[in-house]
Amino acid sequence: MHFEPRPHMRSSLAVVVCAAMLVTTGCSALAPDPAFAPNRLIEPFLPADPPRAFLAGSWWNTPVPRDAPSHPRANAILDYMQTARQAGDGCVRLAGADESEWGQPVYWSRPTDNAYDVAVDIPQPPPPELGSLRIPEAARAAATSDAAMTIFDVDRGYVVALTGADFGAKTDIWRARGATVTYLDSNGLHTRTGRSDDARNTGSHRGNNGATMMVRHDEVTGGAIEHVLKIASGPETSRRFVFPMIGSDGDSDNPDAPPQGLRFRIKPTVDLTTLGLAPEARVIAQALQTYGFYVGDSAGVTALKLENTRAEGRGQLWELPPTALCSLPLRSDLWDVLPNSYDPSSSVG
Repeated sequence: MHFEPRPHMRSSLAVVVCAAMLVTTGCSALAPDPAFAPNRLIEPFLPADPPRAFLAGSWWNTPVPRDAPSHPRANAILDYMQTARQAGDGCVRLAGADESEWGQPVYWSRPTDNAYDVAVDIPQPPPPELGSLRIPEAARAAATSDAAMTIFDVDRGYVVALTGADFGAKTDIWRARGATVTYLDSNGLHTRTGRSDDARNTGSHRGNNGATMMVRHDEVTGGAIEHVLKIASGPETSRRFVFPMIGSDGDSDNPDAPPQGLRFRIKPTVDLTTLGLAPEARVIAQALQTYGFYVGDSAGVTALKLENTRAEGRGQLWELPPTALCSLPLRSDLWDVLPNSYDPSSSVG
């Protein structure tokens, strides 16, 4: 039995409204709370062999078959992603590269970390795990209006995504505007999809989970990312959503606007070795060819988050620019769009 530190008390959430919402990878960052001065001499804990989140045959971890079907409006959707307002360069940019703060910090908690009763401001009851969430001492969210972070608690068997996360050093209280808990040994699906194998997979991020929201640095240095990745779309996404999402923050009625949950992949015929990709970008591109990305959010430019190693106190470890994948523009000769609610795990075996 592990010793459980006493949960810190919950207080009412003071909602902070940022004038500049999540728009671009170059958006100005929020100034951190001056009262929050975590001990940056504390090295963040990194497991020697991080586990793979979710079952091998889950929607997240199943490679897209080479002969996967195509969406009937694939060309129109890709044209929209390249040319609609806020399409930017018409490619997937990397949020968190260079000086951008828009990556997502990732923390790995241990039984000795303090457990906090996180005050979460969401309409539905928060996941009960938030009542005693172990958070490393030096953890802090990204210094942006999104204020996102991921916490893996391998000992307890789940991953937590927080947005609007804020720690008050004077009160010793963590708060958040959004929270999702997903169990690592499950299929990773939100219980409201009707297809989850774990009723505890709940939260406010519309079907997204903390494990696939970003590219972790240890995955890339290890040479392989073995799961689908979430991107945020610059062009307005549809009000509609498709499996595995349970909602959308988009507002478009354009039939070519992608519904949230729609999955894309680099065509298997594309030879990635011919594109001059930097080593880190090559690993990411290989994952996008094998597993693809899905549209899970809205932003000011189409972007994939990198792990925010600077927010973690490790400095900028990424050696690639935000445009490192822009030799793969979202064109129909380079990308496939898979049918609505396509599930590669149901087509295997």
